[in-house]
Amino acid sequence: MNIFQVIDSYQYEMESRYQEKSMLTNLFTDHKFIGWLGLFIVFFSIFAIFVFQFLEWESNDNNKS
Repeated sequence: MNIFQVIDSYQYEMESRYQEKSMLTNLFTDHKFIGWLGLFIVFFSIFAIFVFQFLEWESNDNNKS
């Protein structure tokens, strides 16, 4: 038996038993409210940064002209 076949079969065995344990996935499956609340907070924070930056640019443009 070739060494690569041994490694390949061992890797296949490992991959078939692998189950991902993700804290982010668990947050959305186990604690749905906290997960979605956190997602909305991040989304609206980024949105607010863009809005206020755009307003700042507009006020700077209006002051120059």
